[in-house]
Amino acid sequence: MSEWLNRVRVVLCRPEGALNVGAVCRAMKSMGLTRLVLVRPSYFDSDDVLKMAIHARELYSEAERYDSLEEALAGSVLTAGITRRRGIRRKWFSVLPEELAEKSSALKTGDTALVFGNERTGLSDEELNHCNIACHIPTSPDFPSLNLSHAVQIVSSAFYRHSLEGRTGSYEPIGRGELDHLVSVIHDSLDAMNYFKAADRFHTDRYFRDILARSALSLKEARHMEKVFRKLQYLRDDS
Repeated sequence: MSEWLNRVRVVLCRPEGALNVGAVCRAMKSMGLTRLVLVRPSYFDSDDVLKMAIHARELYSEAERYDSLEEALAGSVLTAGITRRRGIRRKWFSVLPEELAEKSSALKTGDTALVFGNERTGLSDEELNHCNIACHIPTSPDFPSLNLSHAVQIVSSAFYRHSLEGRTGSYEPIGRGELDHLVSVIHDSLDAMNYFKAADRFHTDRYFRDILARSALSLKEARHMEKVFRKLQYLRDDS
């Protein structure tokens, strides 16, 4: 199994159905993914989960559990919200599972989190905002909705197929904390130049956070970008 796949986590937000969770375990294991994360799961009978999971039962018993999505994503360098819905408060654009797998495989270190929403309502705007990138599965407009386990199967399959192709160059990307620091520097520089008089602070910060996370900057690249924005602020203050 590819070492890269060991750094891919499937995150289920507010799952409600025991049979769905069990089916997700089977879908994951058949595609080489073994790390399951549950965020605020509803109460369901574990026996029902295990009946459906069959030979993938250990994924459920070893799953990480968190009270918030923010906690669940703390150790990830790339977080992808799997959603078909677009909107003004959602992501700027969305990639295909194959494109997401290619981007994830280039990361030398750090986890990739594949974030799936509730079976009935999908990912909320707030949950998607915690992700760096959106990913969608093309479906017929006549009936676009997919069962949760089917969606996990399709995205997991794209990752497994990509692992068979081999990887090209790789490097170590910055972590979530360093990314937040860089966005803070950019924010402060723009603020010093009075940029926010005509722009929304929250959406601007989210814009930079998302595109920089998708770029998966190296530490050297992040430090260089930080210097650029600090220099801009210095030039503004010196004028």
